[in-house]
Amino acid sequence: MLLKDTPALLLFFLTASLSVQSADLPPDKGEKIPPEGLRETVVKRAANLPEAPAHALPDGFVLSTVAAAPLVTHPIMGCVDDQGRLYIGDAVGVNWNKAQLEKNPPNRVLLLEDEDRDGVYDRSTVFADKMTFPQGAAWLDGSLYVCSPPGLWKLTDKDKDGVAEEREMIVSGFDYTGNAADVHGPKVHPNGRLYWCHGRKGHAAAGKDGKVVHEGKASGIWSCKPDGSDVQWHSLGCADNPTGLAFTPKGDILGTCNLYYSNPRGDTLMHWLYGGVYERADQMQAIAGLPRTLDTMPVVHNFGHVAVSGCAFASIEGQRAGQEALQLYVTHFNTQRLVRMELTPSGSTFKATENEFLKISHPDVHLTDVIEDRDGSLLVLNTGGWFRIGCPSSLMAKPDMLGSVYRIRGTKKGVVASNETVLPKLQVADLKSRDLRVRRQALEWLAQSDKHDLSAEELIAVLGDLPDPALEHAAILACSRVLHLESGAKTFLRSAILRHEAARKIGAAKLSAEAKAGLEAKEGRFASPEFLARVLKVADLCGVKDEVFQTLVIRGAVHPEAALFKTAMGMAARDSELTRQVIGKLAGQLPAKDAGVTEKKLSVLVSQIEVFIPSALGEPAARELLTQMLVSYEDLLRQCALRLLAGQTSWVTHEAWLEPLSQRLATAPTPLLLDAIKKQKSPYFDASLQALAANEKLPVSIRLKAVDAARNVKLTGDVFEMVKGVLADAASSPAARIQAAGMMAAAPLTKEQLIAVAPLLASVGPVELKSLLPLARKTKDADAGRVLAGEIAKNPSIGSQQESLYRTAFSDHSPEVFETILHPAYEKATVAMEAKKRQLGPLAERVAEKGRVTEGRKHFELGKGTCIACHKIGAVGRALGPDLSKIGAIRTERDLLESILFPSNTLARDYEAHIIETRDGQSTLGVIRSHTAEGLLLMDVAGQEKTVAHDLIISDTTLTTSLMPMGLDATLPEQELLDLVAYLLSLK
Repeated sequence: MLLKDTPALLLFFLTASLSVQSADLPPDKGEKIPPEGLRETVVKRAANLPEAPAHALPDGFVLSTVAAAPLVTHPIMGCVDDQGRLYIGDAVGVNWNKAQLEKNPPNRVLLLEDEDRDGVYDRSTVFADKMTFPQGAAWLDGSLYVCSPPGLWKLTDKDKDGVAEEREMIVSGFDYTGNAADVHGPKVHPNGRLYWCHGRKGHAAAGKDGKVVHEGKASGIWSCKPDGSDVQWHSLGCADNPTGLAFTPKGDILGTCNLYYSNPRGDTLMHWLYGGVYERADQMQAIAGLPRTLDTMPVVHNFGHVAVSGCAFASIEGQRAGQEALQLYVTHFNTQRLVRMELTPSGSTFKATENEFLKISHPDVHLTDVIEDRDGSLLVLNTGGWFRIGCPSSLMAKPDMLGSVYRIRGTKKGVVASNETVLPKLQVADLKSRDLRVRRQALEWLAQSDKHDLSAEELIAVLGDLPDPALEHAAILACSRVLHLESGAKTFLRSAILRHEAARKIGAAKLSAEAKAGLEAKEGRFASPEFLARVLKVADLCGVKDEVFQTLVIRGAVHPEAALFKTAMGMAARDSELTRQVIGKLAGQLPAKDAGVTEKKLSVLVSQIEVFIPSALGEPAARELLTQMLVSYEDLLRQCALRLLAGQTSWVTHEAWLEPLSQRLATAPTPLLLDAIKKQKSPYFDASLQALAANEKLPVSIRLKAVDAARNVKLTGDVFEMVKGVLADAASSPAARIQAAGMMAAAPLTKEQLIAVAPLLASVGPVELKSLLPLARKTKDADAGRVLAGEIAKNPSIGSQQESLYRTAFSDHSPEVFETILHPAYEKATVAMEAKKRQLGPLAERVAEKGRVTEGRKHFELGKGTCIACHKIGAVGRALGPDLSKIGAIRTERDLLESILFPSNTLARDYEAHIIETRDGQSTLGVIRSHTAEGLLLMDVAGQEKTVAHDLIISDTTLTTSLMPMGLDATLPEQELLDLVAYLLSLK
C-alpha cells in the first residue's frame, strides 16, 4: 500500500516502535537488569532443587534438575571440561541491542562444580563477567574458549580460583545486533582446530594480529588454530543463523541452522561441506562474489519453524559399537523438545530420521543446548523465559521465569559405542573409492593440499562420475583449486572445451559407427551436457574468460539440456557483454509468421526467456525482445511477455509496450494483462481502464483490477458503487476487500461519498478498518466527522488499533469528536481486552474439548477472521505472513490463541513490517521479501510486490507491531475461533 501525505501515521508507527521495543533505547532509559540477574561471584545451591517439569521421555530414561537458581539465571550454551566441571554462558535477563551490550556488558560465563559427585551441581562461580552475549564454550589445554560478540575469547584461570584473570579476544570482527543471530561456539574439531558459527550480520574477520582475512555479509562456519592464527571460513551462506556444531568420528561437520529457508520458514540440520557456499533465494546478495560450485547445496533435514539451537553426538541410548547409524541430539527452542536424529550414510553425505526424545510440557521452558557429560548422560540447558528479540514463540519477555540445567540418564545398561575419533589418512587413490564418503573426503583433502601427483587431465576426469550433489561440489572445488596451481591448466580446459564442441557439432544421434569408434571415451564423456556444465563451472572458478569459453557460455545459454543451460545462464548473467550476446541469441530464435516451429521447441525457448530476462530488463536489448514478443504471432510468446511484465519487481517501463498492451486491453482484459499494465504506471491506459471499471457486464474482479491498474484512481458513479459494494459484501474475498479499502482511502471523495461509506466502518474487519481510517482526514466538515467517528465506535474491532491512530485520524476535527465518541468506545474495548488476556488459559483448554477440525478448515478457506488474506495453508491463501501448513507441529493451543488475540506479542522473525521513506516524499508499508541488487523487494498488505531502489531510500523503520492487528477474534464467535485453532493445531 502506498501511503501518501501521511506524516502523522508515520509518526504514530515510529512512536509505537520506540515505546514497545525497549532494546532500541540506551541503557539508562531501557530495560534494567532484573533482580534475578544480580548475584555474588560464588554461590551455593539451594537446599531443595525444583522438580523437573512435566515431560515425556522414552522408557528407560529419567529427567532430573541438576542446577537452578541461584546457581544459574538463564543458561545459554556451554561445555564440560576434562574434570567434569560445567561451563555455561549465562544471561542476566535483558534484551539489549549492540550499543547497550557494549556500553555495559551484562552477561557472564559461569563455572558449575559437583563437589560431592552425586550428579547435582553444588557451587557456581562467575568465571568471567562483563560479557556481551556468551553463546558457547570449549575447553582445550587448560583454557576456556568462548564465543561472545564480536569474537572468540580465550579465558584462562591461572591461579585456579575459579575466575579467569586472563582474557583475550583471539578472533574478532563478527558483527551483531543483540538478537542472538551472531557467534555461537566454539567446538574443538578432531583436527585440533576451533570451529564456530556466525549469523548473517556481516563480518570483517581478523585473527589475533588484527589483520582482516575476509569481509562480507554471509553467515557461516569458521575455524582457527587455538592461538587465534590461520582464521578461515569453512562454509558461507545466506541463512539467517547457524547455531550449533557437532563432528562425526571421521571429522565431518554437521550443525543446526535457523532460517535456512523462508516462506515458509525452515530450520535445518546441515552437513557443512568444505568450501560450500549455501544459497537462500531471498538473500542472494549476502553471497555475491563468492565462488559457488552448485546452484543448490544439499540439506540433510528440514525441521520446519522450531528455532533449532545446540546439538551433540551422544551414545546415551546404548548404541552398539560398530553400528553404522550415528545419534545426534538437537534442541528446539520453540517447541520445548530434544530430538534424536538418526544419521545413516546417503551417497557421500547423510540422511536423517527425526525421533522425538524429550518433550517438556511448559511454555516458558526454552531449550538451548545439549551436552554429553563424561559419564555418558546428557545435560540439557533451559534458558527460561527472558529472551524475546530473537526467535522465541512469544515476544513477551519473562525474566522472572528462570532457567535451569537438566540431566537425562538411562536406567538400562547397553553396549556403548566407542567415541574414539579416527580421522582418515587420505590419498589420491581414494578418489576412486567405492565408498562415496571416502571419495568426497579425499576431494576435500585435495582442495586443501598441493601434495599430489595428478595431472590436470586426470583431475578433470574425476568430474565424469559424480552421483550426488555433495560429491559434485567437492570435485568442482578441488578441480578449481588444484588447476589454479597447475601450469597450463587454462590450455587444457580450452582443448577439452574444443573437443566437446567438435563432438556436439556432429551430433550424437548422427555419429557414424566409424566416427564413434574414432572418439576416445573421454571425448565421448565430454559430449554430455551435464559433464560440460561441470567443466564450465571449473573454468569459471579458475577465471578462464577467453573467446572459446565465452562462445561456449552463449551456446550453453540456449541449450535445451537443463544442466548446461542453468550453468551457462548463471555465468552469462554476471557479465554484461555476455548478457547482451545471450539476449541476441534468444531474439534470433523468435519465429517468423508461418515458420512452422514446433510447440516443443517454442516451449524450450519460452522457458529460457523466463529464466534469463527478468534480471536483464535493464538492458535495452531485453526490452526490445519483449516488444517483439508482445506482437508475436505465437500466443505462447505473447503470454510469456505478459507474465514477465506482470511479475517484474523493478517496474521497468518502455514506450514501445504501450500500444500492444492497449490493443489487447480492448479485446481481452484478462487479470494477467491488467497486472502487466499496472506495472507500467502510465496514464496512457486510464481512459480505457475507467471504462472497464464502469462496465457492469464484466466480473467484479476484473473491474476492481482495472481501477487498481489505473495511474489515477477516480471513484465516481458506478465505479464508486462497485468498490463500496466489494467492501460491504462479506462474501468478497479478503484480498478484494483489502484492495477495495486501499482504493477508497487513496481516492478523492466528496462529502456525500464519505457519508455513504461511513456505515461500512461499523462492520469491516481490522485490516480494512486500519486502511480506511485516513477517510477522516479527507474532510473537515463537523457533521461528516461525527458520522465517521460514530460508525467506527460501533466496530467490534475498535480495540485492534492503537489509541493514537484514532487521535491522528481525527486531528483535524474538534477534540470532542474523539473524546466523547471514540474514546469511550475504545476504553470499553480495552477493558474487554484485559479480560480476554485472563481467558487465554481456559480458552486453550476448550480447544481440545470443543474445537472441530473440519469446521475450522471451512472457516479458514471461507476467509473468516481474514487469516487467508495474509497466510497460506498449502495452496490456499497469500504468503504475506508465515506459512501455516505445518504450524501444529510447533505451536500449542495457547500459542495459537495468543497469536490470534495478541499478534504483536508473537511477531515472527522476518515478517516484521517496515515503513520505507523515499526521496520523492512517499512512504511504503510492507514486509521485506529480499534485498536485491536493484533495491528492497517489499510486499504490501494488499499482496503487491514492489522494489524500492536503494538510492531512493532515506529511512527504513522496523515496526514492532504486527501487520496482523488485534481484534481478528472479534469477527468470530467463540465456537468458530475454537474450530479454527483446532484446525491449525492439526496441521503437522
